[in-house]
Amino acid sequence: MPTISSVALRVYNLEAMMNFYSEAFQVQFREVDTYGIRSQFGEVGGITLKFVPIRDSSDFVGYPVHQLGFTVSDVETVIALALRYGGQKEGEIIRTGGKIQAAVRDPDGNTIELYLEE
Repeated sequence: MPTISSVALRVYNLEAMMNFYSEAFQVQFREVDTYGIRSQFGEVGGITLKFVPIRDSSDFVGYPVHQLGFTVSDVETVIALALRYGGQKEGEIIRTGGKIQAAVRDPDGNTIELYLEE
């Protein structure tokens, strides 16, 4: 059965992205040279999360955003962290059948789905 071993995101706001993902999802990053680009790699749930910097702001214009989903222990804390680092809340927190679902945008505008089973 195939499994995902890594996810690479092209990022513009590297420091804010690292701070948000470190605090919200406990990702510990390490610098990796990816063909001359100083990227940041971290582990989350057995998957390598790769942040590869976009060279300049013109590379970011019109660049497609990514969407990740995380199961977390505290949805509201992750929303607060997204806001602290320049992200934003998307819609309302949905509570149904003992489950909580919400969405935020990270500092680069990528949508993140948040899940919690109470």
